[in-house]
Amino acid sequence: MIEVDAITVSTSAADDLAYRALADICEITSSHNVRVVGGQMVNLLLTAFPVRQAVPRRTADAAIETALAISGDAHHLLTRAGYEAQDGNSYTKGERQIDLLVPSRTGRFGTEQLGGRGFDAAPGLNVALAADPITLQTSVTLTDGQVLKFSARVPTVEFAIVIKTGSYDSRRADRDLIDLHNLLWIVQSHPPAMIGGWKLDQAQRGARLDTQRALVGVAKSLSARSTRDGAQRISPELLVDIPQVAWVG
Repeated sequence: MIEVDAITVSTSAADDLAYRALADICEITSSHNVRVVGGQMVNLLLTAFPVRQAVPRRTADAAIETALAISGDAHHLLTRAGYEAQDGNSYTKGERQIDLLVPSRTGRFGTEQLGGRGFDAAPGLNVALAADPITLQTSVTLTDGQVLKFSARVPTVEFAIVIKTGSYDSRRADRDLIDLHNLLWIVQSHPPAMIGGWKLDQAQRGARLDTQRALVGVAKSLSARSTRDGAQRISPELLVDIPQVAWVG
């Protein structure tokens, strides 16, 4: 198992709340099979494995969403810790919010029943939960100077790319594209052994092959979009040929 330090600074009150929620959920689920996913996953991986080519995907006053992939019923864990279940997969405690995600059985976004409740289901989570995580010993200095310390388990960079490819393929959100760009630069900038391995460029079956094929389609669609969308087009530096990525250090 890979263990890495991730030391960062919160820059807004909104991020303070997001980091407090993240610290909560990491402690509450410390003995369960979970992974931090979504924007926090990419943010933490970039903190642990920095790259100069990273592209920001949010404004300073927008909180990073706190999302957790689960393989079991975490509802009672959260409610016992003082979180209240909201509509869908969201739980709140005061101003803190946590979203729970479960693996999709269809390879697309949808809803799955777990423990009698409906949860948002996302593609790619099953392989991330089955593989060993990267454990990030996280230290966050909040805006009031307080330092939060917690252990966060995230997917390997390869499986983070699998998750984000599924997300972009399903909903075509620019934030997922930017996350893919940033994750790919981590692969380019750090040795495979440090980031959990890399086999996506030699995929022959399963989720890796599905991801590789999807990324070829993403690259083609972005090339067409860049000539079609004018001011709305994605910056050319995001057009990374992901199936051919290999560490060049």
